[in-house]
Amino acid sequence: MNSLNRSRRKFLELSATAATATGLAGHSQAAIADATAQMVPGRLISSEPATWLKACNVIWTSPSTDAAGSMPMGNGEAGINFWATKKGELHFYFCRSDSFSEIGRILKVGALKVTLTPNLFKPGLPFRQELDLHTGVCTITAGPQDAPCTLQIFVDAEHPVVHVTGHSHIPMQVTATVTSWRQRAHTIKAGEDWSAWAMKGAPFALVESADLFPPAGAGEAIWYHRNESSCVPDTLKLQSLERFAHLIDDPLLHRTFGGHVAGEGFVAGDKGQIKTAGKVKQFSLRVATPCVQATTAAIWLNEAQRLLRASADATTALQRTSAWWKSFWQRSWICVPGNLAVTQGINRQRYMQACGGRGAFPIKFNGGQFTVEPKAMGRPWNADWRAWGNCHWWQNVRHMYHPMPALGDFEMMAPLFNMYDAARPVCTARAGLYFNARGCYFPETMTVWGTYANADYGWNRKGHPPSFVACGYWKHAWNQGPELVNLMLDYWHYTRDENFLAGRLLPMAVDVLEYFDSRFKRDAHGRMILNPTQAVETYWYGVINDAPSSSGLVAITERLCALPKHLVPTKLQAYFRRMRQAAPLVPTQEATCQGKTVRKLAPAEQYINKTHNCENPELYPVWPFRLYRPGKPDYDQAVWAYKLRRNHLYVGWGYDANCAAILGMADEAAKILKIKCANSNGRYRWPATWGPNFDWLPDQNHGGNLLETATSMLLQFDGDKILLLPAWPRHWDAIFKLHAPDKTVVECELRSGTVTRLDVTPASRRKDVVLAGDFKMA
Repeated sequence: MNSLNRSRRKFLELSATAATATGLAGHSQAAIADATAQMVPGRLISSEPATWLKACNVIWTSPSTDAAGSMPMGNGEAGINFWATKKGELHFYFCRSDSFSEIGRILKVGALKVTLTPNLFKPGLPFRQELDLHTGVCTITAGPQDAPCTLQIFVDAEHPVVHVTGHSHIPMQVTATVTSWRQRAHTIKAGEDWSAWAMKGAPFALVESADLFPPAGAGEAIWYHRNESSCVPDTLKLQSLERFAHLIDDPLLHRTFGGHVAGEGFVAGDKGQIKTAGKVKQFSLRVATPCVQATTAAIWLNEAQRLLRASADATTALQRTSAWWKSFWQRSWICVPGNLAVTQGINRQRYMQACGGRGAFPIKFNGGQFTVEPKAMGRPWNADWRAWGNCHWWQNVRHMYHPMPALGDFEMMAPLFNMYDAARPVCTARAGLYFNARGCYFPETMTVWGTYANADYGWNRKGHPPSFVACGYWKHAWNQGPELVNLMLDYWHYTRDENFLAGRLLPMAVDVLEYFDSRFKRDAHGRMILNPTQAVETYWYGVINDAPSSSGLVAITERLCALPKHLVPTKLQAYFRRMRQAAPLVPTQEATCQGKTVRKLAPAEQYINKTHNCENPELYPVWPFRLYRPGKPDYDQAVWAYKLRRNHLYVGWGYDANCAAILGMADEAAKILKIKCANSNGRYRWPATWGPNFDWLPDQNHGGNLLETATSMLLQFDGDKILLLPAWPRHWDAIFKLHAPDKTVVECELRSGTVTRLDVTPASRRKDVVLAGDFKMA
């Protein structure tokens, strides 16, 4: 538990190399020249992504050494890290968001090595590897210039099936070998348990079972991992929740995942291996990687076989995959002519979220699906390891989801909402047991089944009531529920999905508000007194009415009261109005700046000024709750809070740039956006390997923040108004297509300070567009 006595975010030994900019690492000079030419202002032929997105492709002209040189690919559910080596090998790690072990760690699905003989990747021979973002396909061209081999790698857009195809002038022997570091049961070691955060520090051995390698048919190889036990019952017992086990569908027990490899014309080789019967000039391999919870492993085997049949034709699979990606890039786009690094950073991160955003569970902030063994960072563990492990920290997971409404990626928001909605029953039961309160609250660090991480809750319960949480960083943090409701309100305002409003948003809003309503006392004016509480991880002691919770309650009750009356039951309308009156005021305080006394937003109404981390909780009313912006009352209080903030946080989960954008500080937001886009780690070849910053890499809360900053600089909303270019620097051009509330789509081209094209769909919303004062309309 000693590791909990220091800030989880001050991860300085990991972030020493985080700011190395490698946006063009590995590109050929011709590719760099071509990409740069397309980014020169005025040089773009078309605003269509097919024209300029190729400038964001990743091109390497030599093989990689190890997994630090891998490329990520995925279909939203299933993904891969893959790399080619000078030995003539292709290496694959298969990954998913739901491949949990029996102790809750997120494991790699498995690994595969494909060997080509003769070796066409050896030094001295031409080599070119290009990931085409527009189609979601990676192509490798290698071998003698007059007799090359062409390989294509992609993940079927409709099925969790990876395809590897090859066409070669030179006949080749192709061998596919299942590789595994889970040949036997594994006991988690000290330090390694950082990747099993929910069970970190357990007073008993943490053991994961071995993978299984059943017999396979001719030309096939199979492996899978199956959980015959689960840590969920032990967790419920520790946290005095075992009586509520019926409210949880244990996500670990009998979870089964793995791979089924098959290839046309392949025959059995050594154990776990298949190979072509002889030398061939073309081949096609496919690997199905399903994950199911089933009473028997046979059900998983049947599902793997079904998927192989469904994706049997590589040509058809390639066509539908390319079509999906082309359609994806049509739903929204951002291009910044004249700034290649920013354009690449935005679009490569958008690609990453699409690769991992449609799975059963939310994108993990600390690497998503695409972690690899941390050898490059000097750590000894295998590819199943990641810093900060398996739980979802709300403060981190939110960042990937805030930009999604503006990007039109609505289906990718479902995994987040699904997880919290599934956890709501046990969270409601816990609120009643621990605090005799109605409604629900969500722990800051939450397992996928809704409990605290045991490492934070505390293994030693002697002398402690069930409500006691050992970890001070989130002992009394309550802002998660209001933030979730606020994000759900965003989804509703963009989509106007009435089924979502009635079935998801309103029940969640009521439960979140009822927790505050029944838990906390009122002052003489009928307003809630939030005590005990804390201002996120920074201020722990003497805190009353913390800014994140207070501003969250103000924001969501205002928005709930403004919902269409015919869609909200009369009783709920009255309840929302009552809770709006009961919400604490947004806290403010006096401060001194250069001898001048000013009033600014405060971390809390009362607090002891001793910090334990580096958040600026006083900025929560600005972001994520958007209560202050130019032209709003007390705007200057928010500006002073930003200017006088204790910590300047430009990477990772730091939200300074989001606040700057909402406050209309265009140059400040642009400065930080450029820093974010240069945050690639030089020890890794993939240029969007952000971080690790405060977490792990590729740092997805950094990437999500990057997208939130960019979209907020270009487009915001205030009630019915669409704010165009509210924080865009005057000297930057832009070409973008983004979404706005009420099923609205905005396409815009900005050239030299003039909006040369503005298309708003539906046209009736054109009247609601408000152009920022520094720009003019053509």
